[in-house]
Amino acid sequence: MDVSPPALLFAAVTLEKGSGGIAELSRQVFKVLVAMHHQKLIRLEVHVLEGSGAQAEDELFADKAHCETRWYGGNRWKFALSLIRAKSDVQLLDHVGLARLPGLVPLAAGRNFILLIHGVEIWNSDRADYLRSARKARLLIANSAYTAQKARNRYPDLPEIHVCWPGKDQAELKPENEDAALAGIGPHAMLIVGRLSAEQRHKGHDHLIEAMPLIVQTIPDAQLVIAGAGDDRDRLELKAKQLNVGDRVIFTGWLDEDQLNSLYSQCALFVMPSDGDGFGLVFLEAMMHRLPCVGLKESAAAEIFEDEKSGILVDREDRHGMANQLSNLLLDEARRKRLGNAAHDRHQSFFQERHYSARLQSVLMNTIVRAA
Repeated sequence: MDVSPPALLFAAVTLEKGSGGIAELSRQVFKVLVAMHHQKLIRLEVHVLEGSGAQAEDELFADKAHCETRWYGGNRWKFALSLIRAKSDVQLLDHVGLARLPGLVPLAAGRNFILLIHGVEIWNSDRADYLRSARKARLLIANSAYTAQKARNRYPDLPEIHVCWPGKDQAELKPENEDAALAGIGPHAMLIVGRLSAEQRHKGHDHLIEAMPLIVQTIPDAQLVIAGAGDDRDRLELKAKQLNVGDRVIFTGWLDEDQLNSLYSQCALFVMPSDGDGFGLVFLEAMMHRLPCVGLKESAAAEIFEDEKSGILVDREDRHGMANQLSNLLLDEARRKRLGNAAHDRHQSFFQERHYSARLQSVLMNTIVRAA
């Protein structure tokens, strides 16, 4: 007698392309689950809170027969009710906020949902409903050991946490990328990529701008290129002017994929001294372009690249020390090339999408077998 595969429901806030790091990871999760569905390892249905349907030009939904996908146009009550009524064996939720209502009802008391955790939403939140929901999960899947440890330190009674590093593949480089090059980028340009949000000042933009006066003393043509848009841009621009480095800090605003790929190729190094990112997919983007990376000590960056082997780790509170390390790297082209090549090799060995797919599928199958 044929045995039907277990039913898995994947609940996502959004699957829209370009909607941030969590959405990008959820798009990868979606691809992994669709592949498992085709292999008849699971019976998949997908529920998406935001949006009213797949965009026609989105390659993620090119396979019209992948699975049942429902969209709720931002209606949280209908979305939550659908999760409560679902007949799935296991639910996989891409954000702790999605577990709030299901986590409070008897149907969820059997701990039949898995929760993806990403960073500050789990370790730096005072929301009691978030914590209550996380405690009810059968399993938490963290994007790094850093996220797992920070979450465990904050809430020692959380359930089992499994670390599953994300991956990212090289985007297809188009011939017209040459036309996407930004003017005014010199040979000693440092790049940071990320949203400029007043609520997310952990990425280290302030620390880098404050280090620029020290860096230009040694390298007068040094530049800090800040790629991204957000409500904190005006404040950061003013800060750069007040420190007399307004002409050395370049704000690009929002960039499309081609422009960003070109920018990675134009800059000398990538730097993001963040203490609030649970992983940092932008590091992988830089590594794919053979760009040497600089991250923060005792952060997720230490898992992505190895200090002095495939990148550099700095203490952002030591302005002089960080400025010296960045200046030395900017002036040493041979060292940048060595670190960039090693970073590329590490990406190829550990951080492609196929690596993430294998890691996630292994975790899910082990958990689903126990839950079903």
